[in-house]
Order: sequence, then C-alpha cells, then structure tokens
Amino acid sequence: MRLAVLSPLHIGNGNKLTPVDVYPTDDRVYVLNVERLFSDLQKLGVDLEKILTLLKNPPGEHYVWKGYIEEYHLNPSDYALYSLPVFGELGKTSMGINEFIKSNGRPYIPGSSIKGAIRTAVFYKALKECGDSGTVTSVLDGVARESRGRERENIARLKTFIGRNAHVVDYYLYYLESQIRRNEERGKDFDKRHADDVLEGIVFGMEGSRRFPGIQYEPKRDPMRALIIRDSQSIGRKHLAVYRVEAVGNPSPIPIWVEALQPGTETEVEPKFDAELLRVNAGHFNGLLWECLKDRGRPWEVFEDFVWDAVREFYDAIIDHELRNLSKFGRHGSSVRSFYEGLRGKERILRLGWGSGWISTTIGLLLVEKGPKWEQVRRKLKLGENPSGRGLSRDFPKTRRLADGKPMGWVMLG
Repeated sequence: MRLAVLSPLHIGNGNKLTPVDVYPTDDRVYVLNVERLFSDLQKLGVDLEKILTLLKNPPGEHYVWKGYIEEYHLNPSDYALYSLPVFGELGKTSMGINEFIKSNGRPYIPGSSIKGAIRTAVFYKALKECGDSGTVTSVLDGVARESRGRERENIARLKTFIGRNAHVVDYYLYYLESQIRRNEERGKDFDKRHADDVLEGIVFGMEGSRRFPGIQYEPKRDPMRALIIRDSQSIGRKHLAVYRVEAVGNPSPIPIWVEALQPGTETEVEPKFDAELLRVNAGHFNGLLWECLKDRGRPWEVFEDFVWDAVREFYDAIIDHELRNLSKFGRHGSSVRSFYEGLRGKERILRLGWGSGWISTTIGLLLVEKGPKWEQVRRKLKLGENPSGRGLSRDFPKTRRLADGKPMGWVMLG
C-alpha cells in the first residue's frame, strides 16, 4: 500500500538535537558534523580549552558554534550532516529539536506505529458494537470454564459487577474509581500506565487470574496477531523539515520543535492479514473482538473487512469530534475546519505519531460520552493538570498541537 502523509508527522527516536548540534539560519537548520568543525577551528587557531569548556558546559541559551562560523566566515553547509527547511519561527537563542526515527540516517515509519493506530480503532469499534454487559458476561463464561479455584471465583465476581451496568465501559469507570480509592487508602499513586489493562484483556483476549478482577490480557489470545505490518521503506531526508509546534490552549506558549515528514510525502507499507493463523487458532481466541467477528461470519474471513470498517468509523468519529470543538483551535479554527473537511470521503485515514492527542490514541470518545461519571474519574486520575502544577483544567483535553497550522499526524493508506 502507498502511505501518503497529509499533515506534518513526527515519530521520535528519543533523541533531541541541542544548540551544540545545530546552526540555524532564517529558513534552514544545519545539523552539524561537530567533530569536523571542531578540527577545522583548531587549525584556524581557536583556543582548544575555550571550545572544550563550551562543549562541556554549553551556555544553554546560545548556539555554541554560531559565533565561530560567522567570525571565520565558514560555510555551514560544509559542516552539515544534513540540513532541513524550517516551518515556523526558530528559537532566537536556543532550541531543542526532537529527532525523527531513522535507519542508517534515513527516516522511516515503523510498522508498530501504523498497527497501533489501527488497533486503537479496532478497540473502539469492538467496545461500541459488542460492549453491552450481556455479551461481555457471555464471553467471560467461556473464560470461567477454562479456569478453576480462585480464578473462577474472581471471574464470577467480575461478571456480577459488569452485569450491574448496561455497558462494559460503565463498569470500567467504576473499576478505575475503586482502584484509585484503594491505592489512596494504601498511600500509593495509581499507575496510569496500566489503567486500561482490564479493558484490553476483555476486548482482545484474556486468561484467568488469581488477582481481582480475575482476568488479565494474554497476547497469545489476541486476534490482532493476525495483522502484521512491516516498517515502511526508507524515505529520503528531503521530505523532512523542522516544525515549530504550537500547543493551542496553553495559557503560556511553550514552543516545541520537531523533525517531521512534510505533507505530500509518500512511501510504501505492507500490511498482511493472516487468515490462516485465525482459522487454525480459532478455539484459542476468547475476547470481545473475537465475539464481534463471529457475529459477522467466519472470523478469519471477515477480519480484514472488520479492521478497515473500524478504521473508517473511528477516524470519522475523531474528525467529527474535532469539528465540533473548533473553538479549541483558537485563531486557527478556520484553517483547521478546512483541513478536516478536506479529509471527508477519503478512505483508510489514520493518525500516527507524537502530537496526535489523547482523543486519537485512546478510547476517549467512549469515555467522554459518560459525562459526569468520566469527569469524576478523570479528576482522580489527574488528567489535565495545569503546566504550573496548580489544579486541573476544567476542560480536558484542553490543548491541541498544530504544526504549520495543521493538526499533526494524519496519513492515508491506499
């Protein structure tokens, strides 16, 4: 499949370029070969100790090499590992630039990023379509039959709790609140990294557990194993640029600079749907997703269509949500409206990478529908803390990240 980038896309490698690494001009950033520049400056008679002191203790608010390059009339392109165009204002005295993930110096899009975006859509659809308490308790019956002793007792309790709610998402909010309260009583913080573990197990596949709530996610029982996506082909560095990312909604501007693929970039990716894996292991899968697939027919025959339906429904819902909340984009509201309306009717739209936002990377759309129930849990989870550390935002998620005036991370497969 061809993957086309529709808005600036940043997938980081964990590294940050600092003022020691770059030389900025008005419209370009040069990423320097510091070793070569250092050597030539020595040959020009620059004091070695002075340079070493600067490198060991960079001033933090100044580009270390800028003065030397200008004083000795050096051409920064002679010392550049590569250079990138700039969209947005650069830091006048310093900035850090989050690097894009690369292999042998060339950017690429990890298959795991693409699959993660698809998996979120499938998570959303399985819950929305099959998450009623009756279906969920029926699924848990199957898990209970394979369990014994304490595991079976815990699953029976879990079924009782879920049965008191119309939908498993209602139970999930109750579960989160009870776990937070339990941790508070023990003087511990609730680990938000594991907040969705129980729901992930129920949806994608699970095994019994001796600990409440009686089940845990089991990757071997997850039908999404049958979707395999390899990393994209290498992409030419000419498609990268440095973007100043604006967090719209922050009370004070906190600019972030990133390397990102420019809109119009295209590459190839190879998704594989392994129907045979699903058929051979049909008796092993046991989550809500598998139940949804069985409702449509033979799961191994309907899996691919279900996945693409999920992608369409989820990302259409994201677009609708953002169009209803244009006021959160401030002065960019009009351009954001045009961008999202331009996505209407396009097939296989995904949102990847950093800056996509909480709504696009979670089942948040289903949570916010619960109104006060979700708001109460959200506050206990301390989601939406003010940057100053003083209190929580009344509106979550409050900020939107824009690069060159566009919502980040949108791509299209075709």
